[in-house]
Amino acid sequence: MFDSSRLCATDVMTREVISVAPDATLMQAAQLMLDHGIGALPVLKDGRLLGIVSEADLVRPDEIAEDRARWWLDMLAEGDELSPEYLAAIHERNRPVSKVMQTDVVTVTELTPLRDVAKLIARNNIRRVLVVEGDQLRGIVARRDLVKALAKGG
Repeated sequence: MFDSSRLCATDVMTREVISVAPDATLMQAAQLMLDHGIGALPVLKDGRLLGIVSEADLVRPDEIAEDRARWWLDMLAEGDELSPEYLAAIHERNRPVSKVMQTDVVTVTELTPLRDVAKLIARNNIRRVLVVEGDQLRGIVARRDLVKALAKGG
């Protein structure tokens, strides 16, 4: 019989993780997330884990204004000049991931018991933890992986 209490991170982690370089643009990161149906990307440089960028990092709170329609109207050109808001939006899309990524990343090792992984995810109110060996990314465990393990054990 399947016993989920004996599982470790290595038993459920995704090993082939889609990642992004720190100099990739926010637009490139967003497109990668959309293309692969994922909500976050580890940021790697020369195989070393530097941080993580999530959908939440891509959406600045100050862009979610009450007068959203006015914001879009302000982006339109007046006369022959582009509005400052439009220029700022273009600039924002081209910002490097390194400017918005989270560097305080919750990590585990491949041998971390799954129950401890679940506790970390719940305690930190996050959707995933990265599995590392030193500063090298080995995989990722998402909440969905925990649900799959639980379903197998049921």
